[in-house]
Amino acid sequence: MPSSTSSPPPATSAAARQHVERIRRERYYIGRGEQNPLAEDMHQAVNYLSQELYSKDVHFLFLMELIQNAEDNDYPSEAAPALEFVLTSQDITCSGATATLLVFNNENGFTPANIDSICRIGKSTKKGNRNSGYIGEKGIGFKSVFLVSKNPHIFSNGYQIKFSEDPSSECGIGYIVPEWVEENPSISDIVKIYGCSKSLPTTTIILPLKGAKIDAVKKELSSTHPEILLFLSKIRQISVREINDDLNATNLSQISISSEADSLTRKDIGAESYTLHLSAEEDKTGEHHCSYYIWKQHFPVKPECHVQKREGIDRWVVMLAFPHGQRLSRGMGAPGVYAFLPTEMATNFPFIIQADFLLSSSRESILLDSPWNRGILDCVPSAFASAFLTLVKSTESAPVFALPPIFKFLPLNPSSVPLMDSVRLSIRNKLIDVDIVPCETCCSVKVFRKPTEVCRLNSAFWSIINKAVKLGVDVPNISLHGTDILSAYFDSEEYDDVLGFLGVGYVDPEWYGKCIHGSDLMALLPEDLYFDLLVFVAQNWNANFVSTNMEHVPLVKCAGRDGAVIYRSVYDATTADEKLCMLADEECASLIINWNNDYFSTASQMLFMPLSTQKALGLFSKKTTVMEWLEKYVGVKILTPHEYALIVVKALHEKTLVLDFTRFIYHLHTEKHMPEWSLKHICSLIPIVDNSGCVVATRSVVLVPSKGSKWASLLGENPWRAQNYVELGDDYMCAGNSSGEQVCQDQFLSFIRTYMQATDLPSLLPPDASFPAASTSLTSENALILLEWIENLRSRGVGLPKRFLSCIMFGKWLKTSVDYRSPSESFLSNAEWGSLFQAKHAFVDVPMIDQAYYLDRITDFKEVLGTLGVKFEFAEAMSYTGKCFISMVTGTPTGNMVLSLLHFIRFLEQEHMSPDHLILSIRDGKWLKTCLGHRSPAGAVLFSSEWTVPSEISCLPFIDMDFYCDEIVDYKSELEKLGVHVRFKQNYQIIVDNIKLPTGPVTSGAAILLLKCIKYTSSCKNLVKGLKKRHWLKTNAGFRAPRETFLLDPEWKCLVKFADTVPLLDLSFYGTEILTYRDELMKIDVIVSLEQASNSITIYLKQLLSTSSLTKEIRLAMLSCYKDLNDEHRNFPPDILRFMRTEKWLHTMHGFKSPKNCVLFDSSWKSVIPVASLPFIDDSDSSNGTGKEIYSYKKELKALGVTVDFNQGADFVMSCLSIADGHQIPASYDVSVGDSRNISESTDQNIVASTVGDSSSLLVSSTLTALLKCMQRSADPRSFAERIRKMQIKSTLGYRYADQCILYDSTWSCYFLREDGPFIDESFYGPEILSYKTELRLIGVVVDVGYGRSLFAQDLKYFSRGDTITRIYKYLGTFKWEPRNKGESWIWIPRGRNNGDWVRPADCVLHDRNGLFSMRFAVLDKFYEKELLGFFSAVLGVRHSPRVLDHCILWRSWECTCFELTPASCSLFWEFIGNRWNATTAKLLSGSVTRVPVLSGSKIILREVEDVFVPDDLLLKHLFDQFSSEPIFVWYPAGLSFTSRAKMDTIYQGLGVRAISKAVTKDESCILNLNHSQAVMAEKTLITPGLLRLILAFLSNPALGIPADKKHQMVSHLLGMKVIEMTEVITVNYQVKLSLGRTVTVKGRRMFRWEREDHKLYVQKSVGPLGRTTRMEFATCFGEEISQGLLYERVDLIPSLTDLLKIGFLVDFEDDEVEFLLRTKNLQLFSEDLDFLLDAFPSDGA
Repeated sequence: MPSSTSSPPPATSAAARQHVERIRRERYYIGRGEQNPLAEDMHQAVNYLSQELYSKDVHFLFLMELIQNAEDNDYPSEAAPALEFVLTSQDITCSGATATLLVFNNENGFTPANIDSICRIGKSTKKGNRNSGYIGEKGIGFKSVFLVSKNPHIFSNGYQIKFSEDPSSECGIGYIVPEWVEENPSISDIVKIYGCSKSLPTTTIILPLKGAKIDAVKKELSSTHPEILLFLSKIRQISVREINDDLNATNLSQISISSEADSLTRKDIGAESYTLHLSAEEDKTGEHHCSYYIWKQHFPVKPECHVQKREGIDRWVVMLAFPHGQRLSRGMGAPGVYAFLPTEMATNFPFIIQADFLLSSSRESILLDSPWNRGILDCVPSAFASAFLTLVKSTESAPVFALPPIFKFLPLNPSSVPLMDSVRLSIRNKLIDVDIVPCETCCSVKVFRKPTEVCRLNSAFWSIINKAVKLGVDVPNISLHGTDILSAYFDSEEYDDVLGFLGVGYVDPEWYGKCIHGSDLMALLPEDLYFDLLVFVAQNWNANFVSTNMEHVPLVKCAGRDGAVIYRSVYDATTADEKLCMLADEECASLIINWNNDYFSTASQMLFMPLSTQKALGLFSKKTTVMEWLEKYVGVKILTPHEYALIVVKALHEKTLVLDFTRFIYHLHTEKHMPEWSLKHICSLIPIVDNSGCVVATRSVVLVPSKGSKWASLLGENPWRAQNYVELGDDYMCAGNSSGEQVCQDQFLSFIRTYMQATDLPSLLPPDASFPAASTSLTSENALILLEWIENLRSRGVGLPKRFLSCIMFGKWLKTSVDYRSPSESFLSNAEWGSLFQAKHAFVDVPMIDQAYYLDRITDFKEVLGTLGVKFEFAEAMSYTGKCFISMVTGTPTGNMVLSLLHFIRFLEQEHMSPDHLILSIRDGKWLKTCLGHRSPAGAVLFSSEWTVPSEISCLPFIDMDFYCDEIVDYKSELEKLGVHVRFKQNYQIIVDNIKLPTGPVTSGAAILLLKCIKYTSSCKNLVKGLKKRHWLKTNAGFRAPRETFLLDPEWKCLVKFADTVPLLDLSFYGTEILTYRDELMKIDVIVSLEQASNSITIYLKQLLSTSSLTKEIRLAMLSCYKDLNDEHRNFPPDILRFMRTEKWLHTMHGFKSPKNCVLFDSSWKSVIPVASLPFIDDSDSSNGTGKEIYSYKKELKALGVTVDFNQGADFVMSCLSIADGHQIPASYDVSVGDSRNISESTDQNIVASTVGDSSSLLVSSTLTALLKCMQRSADPRSFAERIRKMQIKSTLGYRYADQCILYDSTWSCYFLREDGPFIDESFYGPEILSYKTELRLIGVVVDVGYGRSLFAQDLKYFSRGDTITRIYKYLGTFKWEPRNKGESWIWIPRGRNNGDWVRPADCVLHDRNGLFSMRFAVLDKFYEKELLGFFSAVLGVRHSPRVLDHCILWRSWECTCFELTPASCSLFWEFIGNRWNATTAKLLSGSVTRVPVLSGSKIILREVEDVFVPDDLLLKHLFDQFSSEPIFVWYPAGLSFTSRAKMDTIYQGLGVRAISKAVTKDESCILNLNHSQAVMAEKTLITPGLLRLILAFLSNPALGIPADKKHQMVSHLLGMKVIEMTEVITVNYQVKLSLGRTVTVKGRRMFRWEREDHKLYVQKSVGPLGRTTRMEFATCFGEEISQGLLYERVDLIPSLTDLLKIGFLVDFEDDEVEFLLRTKNLQLFSEDLDFLLDAFPSDGA
């Protein structure tokens, strides 16, 4: 579409047609009879451009280009720019299209220049006019219509032309060749479509749509985003109509800008704002509206962001749109970024960003890597902060609740685009330093603070505060406790995300304590809110309040001893002695509190909560929360009467307190406040006051008073005080009156007996203690009383304590037939056996109870006596007799004692009384004398003849007949009962138990007896073990050990011939009986089975082998036996077979070997003998040989593992290869180092000279082939390959190991020539070598093209020709080679054709754009083509260009070598540093730079940092430049913008260069010559009411917090001040310090000097009338002087007041001017300030 600076005159149809024909003839040679030589190139250029830029096809792009062109058009001044799209099904172009799109635009129309442009490529009339508002981007705008139409038509200003995407038949060019339209359509056809009721717009574009694009075009038109007009400066309306066959039936969609309002311009920041109202109308949904607050701000373009496409543009315009209400979207997405027109880029921000972005070719997003776009996005945070602050401040007059919705514009949610998310974070960082958050105040004035200075409150605390205010509680201002509190309207969950984004956190927990305590909330709040506050504290205690000041805030109500309410803190409640308590039972509360206050307050250490508080808490809805907190953290105890009594009873230590507490419990009982179980428990804990008046806290039993008691008459005094048996004292007998309550004596005593459980005999339970009465004899009466007491306890089921029972059981108080004995020693007999012990046969006295002494009553207590240990049974008497016998014989036993015992046993049997218990008690005692000493009867033996043979092999304990005489033989029966062995009875076990093995041979009978012992006893391990070691078995070879003895078996008789002598058991000596003990013989290791025999023979053979005694005959005999057994189909003994297979018994040329390591020679092995040293079996007739007979056992040898067939011997060959490491294959002649040099010469010195290791022996070439063929037959070709791998193969680079060679074939020829690497010499080996790829790959040869990287990298440095090295680099790059050590010298830097140097990647860079590092680095783009630069960078880590550190080193070298630099090199250096300036760069540079550039004349020199300054004050710079003799200011590169210069200042200051304004010291102490001065009227000249009004209004700003009296005191210094006008110059000295103690001093003048203490103001007299410049200087100096004098305590406010006074001075402090100035600054005077002014200037009135 056209664009021009002025409206063109309409062209006549004829003139337009002539213009078109001229273009066709002159440009495209149509009608000239010749073809334009550039026709094909022009057609292809247009086609390529269209495909590249619009790869997204119709979607989004063509429509955007049409709108963009319409926006760039010029319009008549009276017209409202509009764009209309009409879609019709009529084919008005007669091109066969089923749908046609018409685009109407009421612009000025096409000019001839526009027509010329549209018929060319890249010749837009808008080029270079970006600053004029043109937004076109891609340069082919109109040509985008070819995406939807093959034949677009243009009707404008008399032009009626069309274009075709097909090459013209007349010139062969498409797209840009115009063709005049005679008809189809005509103007009338267009008017009919547009409508006759309105005039046809100047320009109409007709697009017959491609059939495949119709639906896409409809979709695009229907989805035109309503917000598309937001940032278009011209077009105000876009409409879309679809017309069906019935021209009256249309569908309409329209968007337009309805109004624009609230325009505001801020020149100080180059910004303006306004509100835009958009409307979108559709037939189906009606009309929708939305208002957008638009912020527009200008920013200078940063030098580093300039791009060619935006050449000449020096400022960015950033626009932000904030929608008020629901955005207009028509159900589509919400674009976040506009480049005048919407992109598809979503930011996830609640506002829209518009700027002149560079777009991708498809317009779907901005170019994120573009410095231009990044520079724009860097400005967005500043624009947003300014816009947002303006929005916030605009609501200052509105209620506070109207402010929070504005904060919904904050970009809270992260963006999926990382760059946009960094913009979001930058916005946040800017906003947190701006006063935008409203705070709670005590007045109606709104106060804003920075987000980091404001804190939130817990919502529960807000609720308490708000409820209190509603109830009329006078709650103090909550912002008076050291923290600004966020406005309540803002502090809600709805804005959590906003506050979180701004970093507004919650108030410190300490604040709550300050607020509650400082505001005295606990006392102010009613009960229900008091509990709400406790709930808040409780719920936040663990998380927030533990270990804070809240622990010391008085929170908990308590009832004082005088009844007053007091408050206790958590700390006091938990650390004080008195604990806080509550009563669970309100009925007894009054009684307990009264008794506690009267008697037990000291003992209980308790304070109770007021009853009213407890009742209110019981009705509180969140009672559980409060109670849990009170109990867990405050330590409040909820007590029952029982728990209270339990606490008090533990503190009772005085007699009176004990008696009072007992009466207190009695009253609780009478009032029924305490249940039975509680009474019993408490009474069991109450201390007892005994007869002596002592308080006894611990007792186990309470005794009734001693007077008249049964226990006293029996026991005397209380014997068990130590066991806490306590008797009640007489004080309990006295009743009384306590705490106003009368005590009835009888009822009290009954209460004591019942609940104190006082007791007497027979109910008394004895303690576990001694019973002194039982330690001496008792009278019969006392004994019967004791038995009666015990019987009573037994009847109640009471167990007697151990010590008590022990005293009775073992006390000698019971009269017996012997003496007084203990019950445990006494017997109570009966008539059946009682007289037995009176006979003479009893040799032991038994203590029988004297029943007559106890008048025969003692038998009534038989069960009790049994409990006490008295015995009643005959068996017990027998056991007692046995124990006595044992005790007698233990001393000096005699034979008669034993004979008496045997006689007594016989007597008992005669009396038919069982002696079993007597025998049982004595049989285990060692009292029977034997030949082996005293033994127990159970182990002794009474000797007889049948014990003769056993005595040969055992040592039996025979009874000593000499000691007992022959009389003992008469008691065989009794001895057997005692366990004595009288007869043998096949008792083999006793022999085993007493075995005594002989050291030598034994008789046959003894031998048979030993075998019987083994057979018939179960535990004979020691016997068997002993027999195995001794030589006691008789064989044909003498006496042998069992393991050396054979019991011959016919099955394996043939094996005996392997050995010279086999010891066989002598059956003639032992008889055939011994054969019945075959199993026993096996147990003692006699060789019986074939397995044992073969094992022994194997051991025998091993012994022969170890002593080299295995003869040829034995070897052949083994093979013969093996063959015979196999022929008979019998199993050969496995042990012998294992010996023959595994032992080294076959002699070979390599020594003795096992069969598996031997080879049986034949002719087939000859081919491998040269390379394999094989172990052939020795077939000689020597002592170690086997003779030729060995070949008759080929089958047996093969079965044993001998290799007898060459076809199965490939692996054997592998194991026997005798090729040394480095053996070269192949060669038939000697190869020396000279060969390698010859190869290098043949390749034109391509290879750096190398050497090959010496080779001892060389093999013919056929050997390699033979080995490879052998490897093919190997079962383990990989292991075979490992052996061959150690040989060397001939390659084009000399002899090498296999893994250092490559097999060259056609795949390698794509990358290398044959001489480029270590390829196997095919000319030497022949082409047959290629058929062994698999085998060669196994031995390490590189076969596959992708696996030679390491070899070529290894050999890289052997080459010196650039073309070979380049081919290697390309190969390494193609196959992703990675070096192990990038620090090595991998890069070849040519120095001529075959010379050069290898350098490290660290010493190279790809590019040196500035040319500063040619002496330091090798710049690779000088030596290598672009394709390889990526390889050097990605693989070897070569840097793209010098880094910041390199520049630091460069600068350091400049410092060390010279002090004068060229401006070009210095500019390039600082340009690089400036573009990369950050914290890391600053750190690196500051450690390297000690000198910085200054301009000295026309030269740049380097000076010390201490001697140079940043000129941040131009006045000072002017002074020092004018009067200083040496240059002291830093040098700046030429052509810097303001922002670039500011960055240079930052860089210099980061290096330690001081700013002149901060480094300079000012000396104002010059003496004034008052002879040249005169006083003037201050109030008429300078100190006017207007001046004071400005100052007072400035100081009255509430944000400053200056009290009224303080600001009046400050201003009063100006009143009465004397103004003195000086005719001489008032001077001031400026001085800066340089290094080495040097200084530079210059002198300047000043306009004012205020000596505040002397009330004098000196003014420099002006010479002549004041001009504008002089007046501005006066105003500035005056403002500075007054501000510095007034605000010396608040220097941060000096600049603001200076600016205000400067403006006032310029308007002469006129009242009207001052009043307007105050309003614009939002400043005002208060009544006290007006009063002050009236007093200061009474004549001025108001």
